Amino acid sequence: MEDAGNDWMLQIPYLHRLSVLTLVFTVKGLGLTFTSWNVRGVNDPVKRRKVLTHLKSLSSDVIFLQETHLKRDFHIRLRCNWVGQVYHSSFSAKARGVAILIRKGVLFKHHSTIADKQGRYIIVTGELQSIPVTLLNVYGPNYDSPDFFRKVIDKIPDISNSNLIFGGDFNCVLDQYLDKSATTRNPSSSTSTFLKAFINNSNIYDVWRILNPAGKEYSFHSHVHNVYTRIDYFLLDAKLMPFVCGAKYHNIIISDHSPVTLSLTL
Repeated sequence: MEDAGNDWMLQIPYLHRLSVLTLVFTVKGLGLTFTSWNVRGVNDPVKRRKVLTHLKSLSSDVIFLQETHLKRDFHIRLRCNWVGQVYHSSFSAKARGVAILIRKGVLFKHHSTIADKQGRYIIVTGELQSIPVTLLNVYGPNYDSPDFFRKVIDKIPDISNSNLIFGGDFNCVLDQYLDKSATTRNPSSSTSTFLKAFINNSNIYDVWRILNPAGKEYSFHSHVHNVYTRIDYFLLDAKLMPFVCGAKYHNIIISDHSPVTLSLTL
């Protein structure tokens, strides 16, 4: 790997609009795009086709999906002419479910999978373009539950010789001032306090926030409360941060969440 220096610290001009966070990784000369998206169900074949078409238009290579709402045997339906590998954790046809999809042509050697029986997280380890990675996709509870994240993090295999890429719908606002459109500010939740401590103590970074320290972008719209929040993240291992090229949010479409993208030059 060539040292990318401090280029990743250069702020990308942020767009004040609803969007998908796109982080672009260039691995060994190949650009890899990671996308995370809460799709709110892909049982319906028409919606599933729209979701996959949009993911392809984002040049997605490694995809973290939340709320697939697919039974175990039905996740195979996420395979298509451009998706080669699918790893998943199921719950029911009406709730939860997470999946990691890998585009055909992307070199990924699978090592292990830890799949939650409640359909809230999946941890996949392997080698991506010969680089050891731990992929963690999470769909957090929509209530204050630091114990859930403590349990998930305790299950992460030793990453001293791997690189953690932790994404998903955390259902948690990390910054009450920057990550929320409402003018009324609530005290930080216990989950937020726990996650911020984890980030600070584990050499893990909220990539978009590092690149946009004062930026305001939102990844979810609550129609009930008419509030926009940023609750979908990619948290990245510090070992990969020097190789980040940039981050970008795209518009919320199809679902009430935006998809998320990321770029490394290794």
